[in-house]
Amino acid sequence: MTRLVRSLTTTVTTLAAAGLSVGLSVGLSVGGSVAGAAPAVAVPMTYAVTPVAQATAAAHGPAVTPAKDVAVIVLATLSPAVVGPGKDVTITGTVTAPLTGPLSSPELRVVRGDVTVNERAALDAWASGRTPTAGRTVETTTLPTVAAGQSRAFKATVPWQQLRSDEAFAALPISVEVVQEGASEPTGRTRTFIAWNGRKEYVPLKVATVMPVTLDPDVDLFARDDAAREAAWQRAIGPDSRVERIVEGTRESRVDLAVDPSVLGPDTGTDATPGGSTPTPTPSGTTSTTPTTPSTTTPGTTTPGGSGTSGTSGTPAPTTSGQATPAPTGTGGQPSGAAAAIARLGDGLVTQLHGRSVWALPYADADIAATVGIDPANTLVRDLVSRATTLAARLGQPARADIVWPVDGLLPTGREQGIKKLLSGTSVKKPAGIVVSAPAVTKGTAYTPTARRVTSAGTRLLAYDPRLSALLPKRSDPSPVLSVQRYLAETLVLLGERAGTPRSVLVAAPRTYDPDAAALSTFLTATASAPWLETVGAASLLSDDGTDKAVPQTKPTTPVASAAPRPVLTASRLTQLAEQRDTLLSVSSVLRDGAEFERTYREVLDELGSARWRWQPASWVKLSASVANDIKAATRAIRVVPRTSTINLLAENGTLRITVENGLDYTVEDIRLRLVPDNPRIRIVEQPAPVTIGPSSRTNVPVEVAAVAAGRAEIRAFLTTADGTQIGSPASIPVAANPLDSTIYWVGGVLVGLVLLAGVIRAVVKGTSRVDEIADIEAVTAAHESLGGADERDGA
Repeated sequence: MTRLVRSLTTTVTTLAAAGLSVGLSVGLSVGGSVAGAAPAVAVPMTYAVTPVAQATAAAHGPAVTPAKDVAVIVLATLSPAVVGPGKDVTITGTVTAPLTGPLSSPELRVVRGDVTVNERAALDAWASGRTPTAGRTVETTTLPTVAAGQSRAFKATVPWQQLRSDEAFAALPISVEVVQEGASEPTGRTRTFIAWNGRKEYVPLKVATVMPVTLDPDVDLFARDDAAREAAWQRAIGPDSRVERIVEGTRESRVDLAVDPSVLGPDTGTDATPGGSTPTPTPSGTTSTTPTTPSTTTPGTTTPGGSGTSGTSGTPAPTTSGQATPAPTGTGGQPSGAAAAIARLGDGLVTQLHGRSVWALPYADADIAATVGIDPANTLVRDLVSRATTLAARLGQPARADIVWPVDGLLPTGREQGIKKLLSGTSVKKPAGIVVSAPAVTKGTAYTPTARRVTSAGTRLLAYDPRLSALLPKRSDPSPVLSVQRYLAETLVLLGERAGTPRSVLVAAPRTYDPDAAALSTFLTATASAPWLETVGAASLLSDDGTDKAVPQTKPTTPVASAAPRPVLTASRLTQLAEQRDTLLSVSSVLRDGAEFERTYREVLDELGSARWRWQPASWVKLSASVANDIKAATRAIRVVPRTSTINLLAENGTLRITVENGLDYTVEDIRLRLVPDNPRIRIVEQPAPVTIGPSSRTNVPVEVAAVAAGRAEIRAFLTTADGTQIGSPASIPVAANPLDSTIYWVGGVLVGLVLLAGVIRAVVKGTSRVDEIADIEAVTAAHESLGGADERDGA
């Protein structure tokens, strides 16, 4: 269907340039029923194409799957979509016979339902088949026999007089039926509406439309494998992606796009201009730099380009799984490979968004609905809200970030205050408005209030109509026809509630909205052309417009269903995310390329705060585990190397050498090593000075200690930033204190003193020595010397 419509669009453009233009409708309606069965609903709409395109449409129409027992009617056109005096209606399409048998000379009938459709319940009843099809036949066409499972085209023209209404405007119920020859009950039927506009007796409704432009919950967007990551980004924002179809389908219409800044690709931390090249961060530090440390060991070899050491025995740089890896650089420092391809996709989307009416969602479309009820001061989510401003910088144009759009569309008690508290700690400061589902702020009433609402505290609310929002055409629809005609009928009923009262209506697509670009464009063009609808910007609903003033919020009569699945963010998970972010900030504060390191590791962590994971909670768990491992590895890569043996301190004062290792591909600088003994036997004389360590290197840090007493002690060694925040992995250093210096001196002195004292005592106690008893000591000495001389002569 997409190719068909694009082909038709090309043909129209070509022939329009030649001055040719003929009205033709192209659309679809699928359904059918037998008596007592619920028929499908069809809502035709009009395309403006040429005769050549008409032939193409007939030859290459959408495939129809035959039913077993009923005929399937597919409406191809209903032109014009809005009928008035003098405008006959032409209906074309196909009838497909059931698989069980042919349609023998069937008759196609157009029946105008004999019911008044002036409230939404009546719309539902007719469309669902609950209302009987009693009415009058306004057109019949006889068809040739249709073989079983085969299709046959038809065309029926209904004179406008047959559709005329005495009302100024009305939604007319229509049933297109096929009756087998000789039968009285239809073999198949499809129901739709025709919008009648006889005269203008109303104040037009102001209609605003806003659509989110967000990423899908795809973990491969952050895969380490380049091919898988690039393929995921191609699916996310490349040609024919869901995002591209939304942007392309709204190009010619007045629609506000609420854009998640992360949809443009990973945050590069650089200013980008529309269409410009945006490099992806690449870690420097592929070579070591000279570490200015007190002492450096060299367990490995010195890396080229610096005197730092490559720690072959140290911890390698952490590997990550499930996160965007730093991109390899090409010439000129530009990203290459997958990163370059993703950057080009982001640049292409920037070009498409440039000049459009854009809101900025919090970065990664943070789940504000979940956060404010649990932890409105959460640091990670506050940062994501502040980073909404990056969208304006990337697009080079204003993009307001102060309109909050909770993914569930609800406004329970306390949420308004929680949103205010959350935003107060961000660059946004306070909300200009909150987008909510109208039933969530409306007490049950038959009258539909304006979309302009206000809380008791004065916060403006933008209340979207969930019924109209659900009618936006989806890619899975066979055609936008059903959506257009039902949308027109719905707005006519709304208008009829108080035709003379100025009111506004907001249409908001869900986060998972997936349209066909051409069908969406046609839908928006057709609905905007209705004379009772005036298209306005959604932000205009933040202020009063004449007598269309904001209505106070009221408590719903019955509980309102959430517009999204239950959140994946819990109190413990939000706390974990905030702690992980604080850890990254601490590590980055001691790195020479800290901002680059933070972007590299933070990208996936930020994505865990996204509302998109509500639709894929298992993917959140998978990605969260990967992020936790990555951050743990990055933190442990900076560490105090533990010792396996005890250090013996054999003096009162000594120097311990503590090894600190940096396993990251970034230079660590201004990091502090701190030591704390577990008992007073050891005293740290002076904490060491700040340390700088090159990438994938280690260094020995000298620490002066004193032994106060003998014994064993454990010294806890850890690393901190300049402000005292602990980072990295600590270690325990076992020390045995044996301060021998003073002991030896004291013991030796005591022993010498005792020996001297013993000699004195002996001398006193025993009296004169034997030497003193010799009478002539000199004669004895002379005789001894003479004997010695004689011995020397004999020997000679």
